[in-house]
Amino acid sequence: MIRGRVGDLVDKHALSLPDLEPLLTSSEGEEWFPVPGMAGGFAYRLEGEGSSAKLIVSSWSRVVEGSGARHEISAEGSRLVETGFV
Repeated sequence: MIRGRVGDLVDKHALSLPDLEPLLTSSEGEEWFPVPGMAGGFAYRLEGEGSSAKLIVSSWSRVVEGSGARHEISAEGSRLVETGFV
């Protein structure tokens, strides 16, 4: 998901993509992955449990109006569920 939106910035800044395992034990509920050069990043959280669990990923750039995109990622694949919220 992150590589699909900003793979060029991930490579340019040699970023390590976030490990999702801490979401299983985090009491915070949501994590943040900032991306240099994007003026924003990705907020991600788990929703549901077991085989029905979904990873909800919201991304945006603070300087690009309408850049918000929210995706749901499950075992079946990913789908865009909302755009333009930032």
